[in-house]
Amino acid sequence: MKHDIVSTSRRDFLKNSMLGGAAAIAVTQVPAAVSAQTALPVPTAAPAATPRPAAPVQPPFSPIDSANSPMGTAFGVKPGRVAWAFNSKATNWDGVNNAPGWWDDSNTHPELVASMLSGSIRSVGDSNSDKEAWNKIFIDFNKRHGKGSVGYKKGEKIVIKYNLNQVHNNDGKSNDSYIAPQLSQALLRQLVQQVGVAPADITVYDAIRNVPATIYDRATKEFPGVHFVETTGTEGREKAVPDKSKPLVFAQGGLTFYLPTVVTQANYMINVAGLKGHTMAGMTVCAKNHQGTVLKEDGSLGARDVHPTIAVKGGGRGPAPQGMGAYNGLVDMNGHPDVGGKTMLYIIDGLYASHHNEYRLVADCKWDSAPFNGNWTSSVFASQDGVAIDSVALDFLRSEPTLKTIVTGAVDNYLHEMAMAHEAPSKTVYDPAKSGKTLASMGVHEHWNNATDKKYSRNLGKGTGIELVNVKLA
Repeated sequence: MKHDIVSTSRRDFLKNSMLGGAAAIAVTQVPAAVSAQTALPVPTAAPAATPRPAAPVQPPFSPIDSANSPMGTAFGVKPGRVAWAFNSKATNWDGVNNAPGWWDDSNTHPELVASMLSGSIRSVGDSNSDKEAWNKIFIDFNKRHGKGSVGYKKGEKIVIKYNLNQVHNNDGKSNDSYIAPQLSQALLRQLVQQVGVAPADITVYDAIRNVPATIYDRATKEFPGVHFVETTGTEGREKAVPDKSKPLVFAQGGLTFYLPTVVTQANYMINVAGLKGHTMAGMTVCAKNHQGTVLKEDGSLGARDVHPTIAVKGGGRGPAPQGMGAYNGLVDMNGHPDVGGKTMLYIIDGLYASHHNEYRLVADCKWDSAPFNGNWTSSVFASQDGVAIDSVALDFLRSEPTLKTIVTGAVDNYLHEMAMAHEAPSKTVYDPAKSGKTLASMGVHEHWNNATDKKYSRNLGKGTGIELVNVKLA
């Protein structure tokens, strides 16, 4: 296990040294015993060099909009509802031992995770049973998309986007932070057993990363036929292939991307993201999850080309940071009819939140804020509204003391742009499919009243914005 942390720590240090400032410092914050082993060698004769100016220290994120001031249009069975299931008993990994690690059932408990997902789905679908909740979610989605008051039909294909950003091989038995195998299996069981989806009609993908064996092996054993699409197409996985007939065009920057065929051929999408800060964008949750969706025409990853359109943190050699009221590529990326237009459910795996996109899981990833109080975040979030769920995630992330130097800059600029896509603060005309029609509001955004009460406008009886529901688990 020590060897795993040592290798990733060195890689992270080298990657993030270019970012400067607090983000580069944060990536090296691993236990002292490990830090002593990861000291980089000092050259015996180093040439003289001009020191690079230190990146400016940015203040913690502070929204420009006052609390409980919703913007945009809420939607869903219960409009603007975000379900939050928290169970501290679901996760008991010590943050050190990797034989087995966090991904093993002895450390992340399948029955409790399944209960958290079930409770979240019932809350989103406003029902006392999983089956009925799913049916109501599908009916609501189909009505809003002009398909009539119908639920899921046999043979319709569902594609699921996982955030597997840290997974660069097919193993997964390391400190990499990715979607928990237990949550993945619980979701597949829900779709097969409660919705009635045939395994062969389900595809899990991250087009630019690997699918780890910790997820793949148990899924294909219980549900033969489920497809897994990723960057290599090896060991039973399939390789992502761009559909060149449906380009995704950014409103600025002259950028055109393509979506994997598994996305364009699907009827529905489920977006399953992690809960993390981000060294460039301040945070990465559902919207930024689609960095693992966009491809170039030759099938290579398009994520790096997107960076200048989403960066909100300055310093180092990264792109210049955006302020509020600026164009943001996440709006085009999520506003395409084959992406956000097919997404009927958003889920955030908050079982083990990590500090940021390049930070591997170690004990210091535990959160100090309440109700976590020095333990893992042990949470699952779900919503039909992608703007609402990311807004809630931001309030949790910005309220965590250990992330004050990570969640900085104009982090919620993209949420303002999404909520008001029809009349964006940046004055951008968002039309990623080049349909000739500007995007409508993509959901509702607001910030809670405070980190103690965690109340949004619908919790306070105002009836127009977000409602955060703390799911009561059996």
